[in-house]
This record gives sequence, C-alpha cells and structure tokens, in this order.
Amino acid sequence: MDNQQLSQLMLAFYNDTDEMILFINDDNEIIFMNDAAKTLLSHHDNLEHMTKSICNVCLGYTSEKALMTCLDCFMKNNTKNNTFQMFIKDEAGTPVPYSASYVYLSEHQIKVLHLQNISPQIKTQESLHQKTVTQRILQAQENERKRISRELHDSLVQELLHVMVDLRLTKYKKNEELEKHLQLIEGSMSRLMDDVRNMSLELRPASLDDLGIEAALKSHIKQLQKNYGIEVHLDSNLNDRRFSNEIETVVYRVTQEAILNALKYANVDDVDVFIQYSEQELLVEVSDQGVGFTHEDAPLGTGLGLFGMRERAEIVGGDVQINSVKNKGTIVTLTIPLS
Repeated sequence: MDNQQLSQLMLAFYNDTDEMILFINDDNEIIFMNDAAKTLLSHHDNLEHMTKSICNVCLGYTSEKALMTCLDCFMKNNTKNNTFQMFIKDEAGTPVPYSASYVYLSEHQIKVLHLQNISPQIKTQESLHQKTVTQRILQAQENERKRISRELHDSLVQELLHVMVDLRLTKYKKNEELEKHLQLIEGSMSRLMDDVRNMSLELRPASLDDLGIEAALKSHIKQLQKNYGIEVHLDSNLNDRRFSNEIETVVYRVTQEAILNALKYANVDDVDVFIQYSEQELLVEVSDQGVGFTHEDAPLGTGLGLFGMRERAEIVGGDVQINSVKNKGTIVTLTIPLS
C-alpha cells in the first residue's frame, strides 16, 4: 500500500467514522473537525462561535481529584499524547461523558482530539453495579435477620421459658421458699430487660437521633467496655455538633463496624477512635495495633462488613480506606466531604 492509498483510507475514516475528531491549534481554536464532530456541535446556535475555543463546549475532564475539573487542563499541556474522560454539553446543557484521547503534533503545533460517547457503557456498568450492590445488600439483610433470630431464640425465648417455668412452680412453694423464688424470677426479668435494651440499642440507638454522633458513640463504647472488657479511646472535636441524619447514621455505623471488626479479628484490648471536623470534611479513623492482614489473606468472616462500610460511605459522597500491616495493626479511615 502506497502513501496515496493510505491517505485515502485515512480520509475515508475521518469522514465516515461515528467517532468525533477535532484538530485544535495552540490558541485552543477548532480549525478542522469531521462530520461526526459537527453533528455534536450543531445544536449550538452559533457554530462558528462555539468553535473559536474548545472551552465553549467542554465542561471539564476527570482527574484523580474531581469528576469534572478544568485544573491542569490537557489543553495547556503539550505532551505527546494523553487519554482521559471529559464532559461536553448536550443540547440541554447536560454533561455527557466522552472517552477522549489526543496526540500533539509538535511539528505543526496542533492537537488531534479524538472523542467517543461512552454514556451507553457507563449506563451498563451502573446497571451491573446496582444489581451487584442490591444482591449484597439483600444478603447482608438476610444475615442480619438470621443473627437477630438467633439472638431472640437463644437469649430472649430461653429466658422467657425459664420465667414461665419458675412462675408455674410458685404455686408449689411454701411461704418461706416463695420469696427466694420470686427473687430468682425478678433476676430473670431484669436480664430480659437488659437483653431487649441492648438489642434495641444495636438496631438504632435513640441517643443518635436525640443527641448526635458523639453521645451515641460514647454510649456504645461504654456498653462494649462493660460487655467485652475492651478499651476504646475516643478523641473527638465535634463538641456535640450535629449533622444531617444520613451523615450521622453513616459515621455511627461505620465506626461501630470498624470497632467490632477489631474486637473480633485484631486480637487487641485497645482501639482508638479519632473524629476530626473541619469546614471541608468530616474525618473518622478507627485504629488498632493488632494482628493486621494483607490483601492476599483470605477474608475473615463474610467480608460484608467491609463492603457495607464502603457502601454506606458512598450514600453521603464519602469514602472508606482500609490500611493494614501484618502484625502491626489496621486503620479504617472514613472521609465525608462537607463543602
């Protein structure tokens, strides 16, 4: 194949492809574009104005720090080539995601920008992700129902049976034995009340709604120390500051789960909880100096606890990072943006 044939093939591809190809000079002006790109921009009233600068149609690109940003724009960096995701306005002004790549032709001082609409792929990925999330949530709910069912059967129901038997026996007791027997029944009822109260607190502590994160966590920590003997050190600058119901629930549940994981798997007697508030974000760290783990280790338990923490964080736009070193400990970090 000679150069002329190759040029004809390239020109045919340029004209016939559904993918958009734009040639942009160093002043960010679109100097050439194929028919697919013209179709993308044709809904604008003044096509000539829109082509004066790519910035008139671009809403930003995706970086490691933001979904859409203009910071360190690719148009300002004449690197040889680059690949990224960028957003362009549609007819309604809505951001549409495009897979973008460009090559800088230094000899001609021209960037060749290549765009492909990836909305269908993203929708497919989101649908698949949603199905996966739903399945895991249903599995987690079912596991929680099983746990509550076991708690009810093994503690509450058994204790109620003992009380019922004791009550039946009272009619056979003599007066001098009756008082002692009633004391035993009273003790059983007291344990039942404690079990119901603990289960209620575990499901949803009233203090979380009435007093906020700090008070709810202090109450939870006190209960853990009483029941399991573990020392939990809370360091917080919240000063009873309140947040939305969603944020408070996420912070409480993620912290609760992280402490529980340390209790079950880290083989430690001490856990540190650090909560730091700033205008930009809410930061929570739960750390231990336990056995730790590596990513190659088989997960202990079902693994749904770690998944649940991340899913809860996503509800409020937050993120959960888990860093662990073998025989040195684990740090669970929850970050929730507030701005």
